[in-house]
Amino acid sequence: MTLQAIQILPYFLSVFSYLLPICCFLPFKLKLRQKAVLFVILLINMLLIGFVLGNIGVILLIISTCVYIAILNPNRLMNICVFIATYLFCVLWDNLYSLLWDTFIYPITDLQAHFMYYVIYIISYIALLGCICPVIGRLLHFVIQKIHAGLSKQLLLLIATNLGSCLFIFLFNIVIGECIGYSRSIITFNCILFACYFVISTILIVNIIKAHMEKVDMDMRRDTYNRLQEYTNQIESMYSSLRSFKHDFSNIMLSMSGYIEANDMDGLREYFDKEILPLGKKITKNTSHMNQLMNIKNTELKSILSSKLLYAVELNINVCIEMTDEITSLPIDTLDLCRIIGIFLDNAIEATTETEQPSIRFALINLDTEYIFIISNTFLEKGIPYATLAKPNVSTKGANRGIGLYNAHEIISKYNHVFLDTEIQDDIFTQRLHISKQSS
Repeated sequence: MTLQAIQILPYFLSVFSYLLPICCFLPFKLKLRQKAVLFVILLINMLLIGFVLGNIGVILLIISTCVYIAILNPNRLMNICVFIATYLFCVLWDNLYSLLWDTFIYPITDLQAHFMYYVIYIISYIALLGCICPVIGRLLHFVIQKIHAGLSKQLLLLIATNLGSCLFIFLFNIVIGECIGYSRSIITFNCILFACYFVISTILIVNIIKAHMEKVDMDMRRDTYNRLQEYTNQIESMYSSLRSFKHDFSNIMLSMSGYIEANDMDGLREYFDKEILPLGKKITKNTSHMNQLMNIKNTELKSILSSKLLYAVELNINVCIEMTDEITSLPIDTLDLCRIIGIFLDNAIEATTETEQPSIRFALINLDTEYIFIISNTFLEKGIPYATLAKPNVSTKGANRGIGLYNAHEIISKYNHVFLDTEIQDDIFTQRLHISKQSS
């Protein structure tokens, strides 16, 4: 092995100390080609740090990696936050491991002068990372799936700012440490400082997220309660209409008997078409929709469906409801399901009102292996691909809109047994939400 290869080998191995945590912690899975490109980016930066720029080159490493990760996935802010947190974890782990190595195995200040010890140090460092990173990665992915749909852009910016300030302190200590030399006291000081700041920052971020998620949950429960109140009011209103109709029934019969006694069939027909038939249609139209929804035994879901669909009826939208089997429970969080269905119905109502013949069809099918929610509506084609509508701030409704479908897709992505199938045929837009009964 040549001297040049010997010098490059430690940097080549060091790349894995960054690549491994990044692949484990990022909320999306990197493809093999993407990993190869990321490896090359890290290797170039490591060589620049080792032979040209020194530790100041860490800034270039962070910027170039952030740019590449931002290109790979549309959730750019979240991915950049995860990468910064990953780098901070690597710095913390590096200082902690260096301190332990310096204390129990070999002086860290003499490490680079002894090639074999240096290689063993790096290999053992990467091996331990390989043991702990997958565990931490799974925990991190679970947390991200739990909170991502409810995180606002402002909160993500706050988290990014906090991580950025933490990163600045770390980089400042790295650059200063290079100027004054890496003595054992400096390593100990950095390790303690990094650990304290990182832990405190993590606790603050976790508490902020927890408070925000509690607020989101409270808002959702309040909205569900309001929907339930609307549902109750609708029931009471229909009951009042039926009572009123029953109360006026005798008067209606008396008024009709006058036409019959006078043998005025034309007048009776006109009176029936003008006064009685519209009243019967109004009562029948509302009660027929409610009768279908009686098969749903989940009160929260039934309330939001009745609220949205009866609102559509009031807008003179032709509403068709298909549901024959009784639905007692669904293998998905009720609040999440209500949010998804509410978003789909809101979009369907808004889209169909722009058409000449507004129409909405809602169906809930109970199969042996899954439940299928079907929401279809007439719509006007505006030339926007549906795939882009699932992205934030993309909408057919104009600027500063388009958060609903994005949030719905984020909620759906939390579940391995929930799938969304979208179909656009002629002037009908259909969304089918499949919920497998065997949740994994």
